Amino acid sequence: MDTTGVSFVSRKLIASFVTTLLLAMVMSLFNVDLAIYEQGNHFVGWTFVIFLYAGAIILTYGNIISIGVELLQRKYFARHNWLYVAVLGLFGSLFGILFEEILFAALGFCSAVLYAFLDLGLMKNSYKTKQLFILILSPMFILFSLWLYFQVMSPPLPPFTKEAAVTFATSGEGTNISEFPKEIGSWNGTIGDYEVKRETSVISSGNEKYLVIFKEEWRKGDTTGSSFTSYIVERNSMTLKNSEGEFPPYYTNNH
Repeated sequence: MDTTGVSFVSRKLIASFVTTLLLAMVMSLFNVDLAIYEQGNHFVGWTFVIFLYAGAIILTYGNIISIGVELLQRKYFARHNWLYVAVLGLFGSLFGILFEEILFAALGFCSAVLYAFLDLGLMKNSYKTKQLFILILSPMFILFSLWLYFQVMSPPLPPFTKEAAVTFATSGEGTNISEFPKEIGSWNGTIGDYEVKRETSVISSGNEKYLVIFKEEWRKGDTTGSSFTSYIVERNSMTLKNSEGEFPPYYTNNH
């Protein structure tokens, strides 16, 4: 089909989606920290979270109000589209006014007015299928453009060094690894009746990829033992590579 008339349900859903995504992006702009790394990912994350909450409100409260006002318009003021827009704007700002939050009232008003214009436009006109796709995809293109802008403008990530790899690998709590030195080096001490040596070492694999090794040795009289665990560590990820040896006997009483 070259043109399409938009059904009642379809125009409500399209108006809800476009309005919600644009609103989420505007609100996310207030949460972008210009001092952090990867600002684009931060922006998209906030947009997604706000989209879920705002979408639930617009899909339920917003559409219930719009359907009710549309029914009243058909009966009492069919030729006064401006009144439809004004009433939706008033209901959109209602919660912000009740809670005396001027910013939320303004955002609610603007999003409700945008929704009303989209809804009226879809109701009054016939659109080519291509035009509807462009309307639906346009806020997603804006989202991508803003993500790209913030990513490019973000401060460059610092080098991921051996020291950073060890810090990342030992950042967990309540594990055997958390007992090892949090810097490259070794620790010697006594646990119960055992003399213990724990060593943390790193081997670079290139391209900011490291093999972080945790080696533990213990002795009690003539009884000795050791364990060895290694992880492949990259920025924000850690994968177990190898684990061998005995389980330290003193962990039974201390873990």
